[in-house]
Amino acid sequence: MLAVSVATAVAAHAQTKALAPVAPHPGRVRVLADTPESRAEWDRVLARMVKSGALKVREERATSSNGPHDQWLDQLHKGVPVVGGDVWRRLEGGVLTAAEGTIYEKIAINPVPKLTRAEVRMAVTALVPGSAGPSRPPELVVLPTDKGAYVLAYRARVFTGTELIVHYLDASTGAVVLSETAADGPPPVAR
Repeated sequence: MLAVSVATAVAAHAQTKALAPVAPHPGRVRVLADTPESRAEWDRVLARMVKSGALKVREERATSSNGPHDQWLDQLHKGVPVVGGDVWRRLEGGVLTAAEGTIYEKIAINPVPKLTRAEVRMAVTALVPGSAGPSRPPELVVLPTDKGAYVLAYRARVFTGTELIVHYLDASTGAVVLSETAADGPPPVAR
């Protein structure tokens, strides 16, 4: 049902303004509420996603005591964070006045990992010999791939002594799905 709602919002928005390409993942949907029609549709879609638990408020700030307030929302799949799925929205009097971000649709993976965090921590420590291992416990996430699939993975950050590396390990097999140097920029998409 959510995928249908998102697809409806995208189709409605595409009729009012051309969408910029948001490749590489075919399930990636750009949230952009910049016309009255798109604001009304995204207001309904985002409110449903928050109510269902598919979006969770990460941060909220009022711009003034009785004026609009901004929210930053993270996308979840059955309680598991979706890498790159996040939205900013501004509400005024409970009504959406602006929104921008990315959500992913048609996620149909089992959110239960086969590996434990301890097993993943040992695997990551073996990837970076001489390091202390992950600085924080590995975090379970849903990682979009550029092939249009999703992988349940553990994200672990390891400092090598000169740089911070982020490893994504498949939560079923422990195989490295993606490794990258931590830096500001767009969220990763596994190959």
